[in-house]
Amino acid sequence: PSCAASCAARPTAWPSTPPATVRVADPAGRPWLDQDPAPTAVYVAHVRVRHHEADPLNHANNAAYLNYLEQAAIDHAAAAGFGAALLRERGGVFIARRHEIDYLRPAFAGDWLRVATWALSLGGARAHRAYQLSRLGPEEFSASESAPPVPPPDRLYAPADAPGPGGEILVRARTEWAFVDVTTGRPRRIPADLHGAFIGARTAATEGPPGVRPGSGR
Repeated sequence: PSCAASCAARPTAWPSTPPATVRVADPAGRPWLDQDPAPTAVYVAHVRVRHHEADPLNHANNAAYLNYLEQAAIDHAAAAGFGAALLRERGGVFIARRHEIDYLRPAFAGDWLRVATWALSLGGARAHRAYQLSRLGPEEFSASESAPPVPPPDRLYAPADAPGPGGEILVRARTEWAFVDVTTGRPRRIPADLHGAFIGARTAATEGPPGVRPGSGR
């Protein structure tokens, strides 16, 4: 389905809310600075919408965004030192349990997108991750006379150094991941050292109900 067919849809409330609270909205459009506890790092990737991912209106198909989100999450884990092979050696893997996606504007075939992803919480056998996808503006590309323009490299950033949206924000999303045993397929506790690699300590007192909606400031 195209974005036009589902942008108006809003998902029901999540069954559980990760322990993160809103601080002060960041004017640069970096919602990872608006949560407490803050993520340890933000992973920023870039992807080009391919023509076979577009519908007859030339909009990126909604299902294509799931691929972008999952790949960014996998690359983030690998960049942080916890790739799939290492996790299997530790006896578990992450599988997506639930996606919540707000389609705000369509992306078109040929567009370059910036995918920012960061951890919201890790606890027990569950992890919550947030994402923000934006259209990359022409000023974000490096170019030379002998080579076509290229987007910035995919990499980990300290939260304060991570770039904001390159242009219009197209999608905000959140995924609940379950850590499951590679042999039994049953949930198992996330290894303790993963916590420090993805999420920091709470720094502010909590008032009111916990929770942060990625990028919304509420």
